[in-house]
Amino acid sequence: MGAMSMTHGADRRGLALASAQLSSFDRQFTAQAQVQRPDRYRLLDALPLDTPRIARGSGVSYVAASFGSEAVSQDMGSFDRLLAFDIRTGLVCVEAGMAIGDLQRFLLPRGWYLPIAPGHPRATIGGCIAADVHGKNPARDGTFRALVEELQLHVPGHGLLSLDAHHDADLFAATCGGLGLTGTITRATLRLRRPPGAIALRRVPVANLAEAARVLREAANAQVLYGWHDGQSARFGSGVIHLGLADEEATPPALDTSPARDLPASIAPLPFTVWNARAIALANSWLRRRWCAPGMSVAPLASALFPLNDARWYFAGFGSAGLVELQWLVPHPRFEAFAAALGECVAREQPRIALVSSKLFDGHAHGLAFDGKGIALALHLPSPAAPRQRAFCEQFTQIALAHEGRPNLIKDATLDADSVRRAIADFEVRRLALARYNADGRFRSELTRRLAL
Repeated sequence: MGAMSMTHGADRRGLALASAQLSSFDRQFTAQAQVQRPDRYRLLDALPLDTPRIARGSGVSYVAASFGSEAVSQDMGSFDRLLAFDIRTGLVCVEAGMAIGDLQRFLLPRGWYLPIAPGHPRATIGGCIAADVHGKNPARDGTFRALVEELQLHVPGHGLLSLDAHHDADLFAATCGGLGLTGTITRATLRLRRPPGAIALRRVPVANLAEAARVLREAANAQVLYGWHDGQSARFGSGVIHLGLADEEATPPALDTSPARDLPASIAPLPFTVWNARAIALANSWLRRRWCAPGMSVAPLASALFPLNDARWYFAGFGSAGLVELQWLVPHPRFEAFAAALGECVAREQPRIALVSSKLFDGHAHGLAFDGKGIALALHLPSPAAPRQRAFCEQFTQIALAHEGRPNLIKDATLDADSVRRAIADFEVRRLALARYNADGRFRSELTRRLAL
């Protein structure tokens, strides 16, 4: 992040804004933006009513969902307190700026946890709601909205509103997965679940993506369920399914409560891209030896929740050019044909793919959120501006569209408005539903500009 300079007198009430160069986690978007850092709820009203704005958590979005050159980013980092916790019923109320890793560390020793958590521990609760993120087995647990009992939303000119599925139900539904376009989430009450003592991780080797889909479907009730696959053309789709079941008899390692172990919100890139074809081949060979033999191991739940914590080197290795993540959910009846077409495309185009992962979904498409019934496939590609890489991204999107795929708007920086409209049949209806609460376009970001939201 670039150096910040303070601009005083930006508002008659003494509001101070900072000019900052902000970048998305994947390094595909950078903008010089104005940042407000309120530390009192009343300061959320300090901006003039007609000032474009967007809420910002820890800034770990891949797609610049929390900043833009035409909007003030309202940094919610000061609103990170735990407000209430009922150890009997498993309800917790927290402010929206609390990092999910910090909340899990508080809850686990007290016999509770959030079963749905994104891989990055610095993602904030407000961001998890606005993006309606998924966790380690969305088929079993659903998406983050399933945990939200109640939330508080700041709407300029209207103050703080309390919402739930029964009170202001339409606004509540639009806010969960609404990308910050209905207002600024300030706090939330969440439903918790009792954690297992540890996770027994079983490794199931698969020869291709079609076999992976069958294994995923058969293990739908596992607490942890995801696949890793080789992205090289000669072995495309081969890999392993990680299937995690509760192991109540195991004694997990002592809980590490050190926040310094968390993946940083911003990772300094290496001056060059490590992930060339040779490095990818070596990494895949190492992973095959480590992961692809049948077997089982016991892991503490905290490690299973945040597997990216030890991946600094992985993200730094993409260099200053960064990466793109392509993530689409393909319906079960179309997945095998999709996988075959994708394999042919990889063989023809020979792209560099650093990672391929798979997950099972068993929900219902709602709003613009990433949910439905099918298999989700995510690919990480280095050097996305290189002609071969860019051409493959374009072809991947066309293949996914041809097989009725649904894109993850909060992950895929290559998406444009036309592709999203083609992918989400009722996109215009969903856009207009959000526009009811954002008629003047007050809430906006680089993401909403790119997708014409």
